Amino acid sequence: MSDARTSGRQWSAGTRIRARALMVAPVLAAAVGGTLAVSQPAEAQTWAGLRQCESGGDYTTNTGNGYFGSYQFSASTWHSLGYSGLPHQAPPAVQDEAALRLAQRSGFGQWPVCGRGMGADQLAGGSSASGAAQASRSAARAPLTVSPAASTTPNFTRNLTAALVGQDRADVRAWQTRMSQLGYPIAVDGHFGPRSAAAARSFQGSHGLAVDGIVGPATWHATFG
Repeated sequence: MSDARTSGRQWSAGTRIRARALMVAPVLAAAVGGTLAVSQPAEAQTWAGLRQCESGGDYTTNTGNGYFGSYQFSASTWHSLGYSGLPHQAPPAVQDEAALRLAQRSGFGQWPVCGRGMGADQLAGGSSASGAAQASRSAARAPLTVSPAASTTPNFTRNLTAALVGQDRADVRAWQTRMSQLGYPIAVDGHFGPRSAAAARSFQGSHGLAVDGIVGPATWHATFG
């Protein structure tokens, strides 16, 4: 059974056909890491079409079937990608990033019905950039827009430990910002205190890193990788 929920297990063939009718336009995508790319549909499939097919484009969907959000992640898959909480509770941009990371890691077979036709064009640098969440599969999608973001990973300067709690540091703030984007409930205040250390331990445990609550080079680059 695939990690992400597919339309084949919950919708009629007629619903899937209507959903695929919405997949014919190219989508402008914002890359994870900040670059921009234009993703052309492959066999009438786009990221917008995948969202529409899976969940009607609704990022907040939770029907009680064990799959969540616009891309219908299972909780176990979501957590294996380093995210906390549940997918439908995460911002659209975080869900988009997670979908791209899953496809890059495991391919579009994670969505065996809705992901048909998705391929290298959707994996190369461009994310699954979202528009506004849609309430139902019958809702018209607004044009997708993107904004340039930082294109480089912040430089690692030193280990971040709880000993820095009294300092307001730019590198701590950058790391906290990234962790917040990944779904960790962490304040972006520039102070590396107990909450930051706890978030670091959670991240390290889910990424196979040494669990010490210290943001060293390995943890830093895994966070921004």
